[in-house]
Amino acid sequence: MQINAANQSVNTLASQDVTRPKGPPPPPQGGVPPGLESAVSTLSDEEQSSVTDMLASLSKDQQSSLKTQLDGLRDGAESLSNEELGAAFNDILTSLSTNQSDSGSLNLVDTFA
Repeated sequence: MQINAANQSVNTLASQDVTRPKGPPPPPQGGVPPGLESAVSTLSDEEQSSVTDMLASLSKDQQSSLKTQLDGLRDGAESLSNEELGAAFNDILTSLSTNQSDSGSLNLVDTFA
């Protein structure tokens, strides 16, 4: 009897619904978002390295903006080739990174002016 009772308690634990976050896990900091790996692989080695560097340097706000822009791109992505998608992703990322460096330089104050 004890063996049957032990099996029942193990079975109830195994059948319990475990809540997990929906969707794929976020990419690691500096990682290419899921689904864009093949598009990024069409870029030159220098561009791929630049993409990795830019991704690693994005702030949380820029990551959110990137996600929003990529979500908007998703609707038309089916009609784009991997090369076009990679170039579009690189352009978006370059634009975000340029805005970061522009806004960073705006925070500098010339005290001698």
